Amino acid sequence: MVIRKEHALALLRVREEEKNEAPTCQLFVKSEEPPYLELERMNLLRMVRPLEYSLTYWGRVLANIIDEMVEKGLIPHPSKWDEDFRWLGSEVLMMIETAIENDDIPGPLTEGELEKRGFIEERKVEKKGVFKAVNQYAKDVYEVFKNAHPRLIIDRELCEYIKKMPPGPAESSMLPAGGRFPILMGAMRLLAFSVPTSDIYALTALGKEIKAACETIAPTLETVISEDIMDSLERAVYEGFDAVTDEEKEVLFELALIDDSGNPLPAGEHLLEAYRIWKERSFKPVKSMNVEIVDAELLRGIEEVWKHHEQDPSTLPTVDELVHYLFYKPLKEYKHLLEHYGRRLYQDLGYQKKEEIRKKFSEVKTVEELFKSFYEKGNEWYKKMYDIVQESLYTLEAFNLVRAEEHEGKKVHYLTDYGKKVLEDMKKRGFREIPAVAVKAITITNKEFASPNVDWYNKGVNALLIGGGAPTEAGKMYADMAYEIRRLPHITRFELQVLHKLPEKGFFVKDLYQHFDETWHEEIEYALNKLEARGYIDILQNEAIILTEAGKLIKRALSGTPEGLANPITPLAVRVLEALRKVGTLYVKEQKIRILPKNIKEAIKLSGLDPESFEREMVILRASNLVGKNSINEAGLLILEALEKLN
Repeated sequence: MVIRKEHALALLRVREEEKNEAPTCQLFVKSEEPPYLELERMNLLRMVRPLEYSLTYWGRVLANIIDEMVEKGLIPHPSKWDEDFRWLGSEVLMMIETAIENDDIPGPLTEGELEKRGFIEERKVEKKGVFKAVNQYAKDVYEVFKNAHPRLIIDRELCEYIKKMPPGPAESSMLPAGGRFPILMGAMRLLAFSVPTSDIYALTALGKEIKAACETIAPTLETVISEDIMDSLERAVYEGFDAVTDEEKEVLFELALIDDSGNPLPAGEHLLEAYRIWKERSFKPVKSMNVEIVDAELLRGIEEVWKHHEQDPSTLPTVDELVHYLFYKPLKEYKHLLEHYGRRLYQDLGYQKKEEIRKKFSEVKTVEELFKSFYEKGNEWYKKMYDIVQESLYTLEAFNLVRAEEHEGKKVHYLTDYGKKVLEDMKKRGFREIPAVAVKAITITNKEFASPNVDWYNKGVNALLIGGGAPTEAGKMYADMAYEIRRLPHITRFELQVLHKLPEKGFFVKDLYQHFDETWHEEIEYALNKLEARGYIDILQNEAIILTEAGKLIKRALSGTPEGLANPITPLAVRVLEALRKVGTLYVKEQKIRILPKNIKEAIKLSGLDPESFEREMVILRASNLVGKNSINEAGLLILEALEKLN
């Protein structure tokens, strides 16, 4: 949906003809038609005959909105707009959508752009004071967007343009010159631009399927894709040739959409999926995942320890063995891990010691020496290293990259198929961090009409997930993985502190910084990154933070948890909860699951953990007030409900 000066004037002209009781608006020359044709694709105008148009219901609503806003002085008359001014477009509609999702508050990133378009008002609320919010006109425009179902018609020329264009995400300067084609694609919601100023573009979920179809379709006809063609394709594939006429069948053959048996060819398969998206307007939720440097290094460590196990069966990837693997190596081999170790030391010792810690990096030869120089009492240095490894293993299990299992009475770690894929990527492209927003830069395009903002895009490029105007092989892998993995809830102590500060909506990243000392800003960024990857929060394109349904449940469940716990909920503890639920009995009125002591052995078996690890996780569950002596309490049930929401 795109409204520039020419589109607004066209709507008002057709509405004026309607007021004068003319049945249609008659154009006199073909050169006048492009904006009218684009409005017809937006389902705001109806083509009655060639060069004759009338308003649809939603076109009339939008024309009236423009009129009212002009009358009230919120916007100048469209005749005074700059030629290229986009009053509405994907970027503007996403600014409105994210504000509505955030209690109508747009925030500093998008407020100015919305104000230019007449969509901002001042509100005064007790205890909150005066603030800016989107007005009713913004909501009315958004309602038009949600209800005006766009048309889908691709001719041979547009098909060729779509075929050749990079799918994005990419900088808008990479978009090939194509006259009005980008506007026409925006009209049909195939192409979206970034908030707030269209610096990045990407094909939408529908656009990607249309591009895939255009790449293999036979452009033998003037119109290669239309609603009628898609409808006849669907009938031919699912109901058989008897359900289509000979003429329809001939068109499907000519466009190389089906074979002689009525099976869809590659172009037909993509067009069927495009038709489903277009018809149902059903879109994937935006998901992400995150891999930190230490996580990637532990994947390699697990693989190497299992290789040693082949020569020495007593060597197993337990937490202790992985501590030895990771920390007794020369520090020079792990320069890429220094930032992570530094952050962990800053957290404990305070960011004021940053320079002292950095200086120490150049003086010591192993990570063991580094930690010993700051933790001299007893064996505290080893405990700190152990905690770092265990926390990372929890994170890896939470993202389905490793699996802890009982082996010869010990808890050992195995790489999952997803973990093997991540390790292969790290070996091939370098050990690096995969930020949540870098993955989200790709998955955000699964929404109806959205593109990543500049920061997400740049992080995607730096993580080698985006390049050459498209997701890379690695980018596609991590994006697919974000949807395929089975997530288990996990949260660290600092992440929980951050989560407790977040209301359900109406809050921005900048607001969160005000709740912590300035030296903690870097840690807040990492915590938000992890909370989003875990599926507890959603950071919108306007930098607002809203809690997801799973995030609300996790926050509520852990509201009474002491903040001193290093990992208030772990993926292994969740496995224990799942096992207890299977052997217990639900008491609905009490909101508890009671477990008979005789069933604990079965629960241990179902969890896949050794008895010692099972008991250790039970200690965490009790400390977090998720289980009682012989029961899962209401907070524990909320964690299990969050587990279902995450998956």
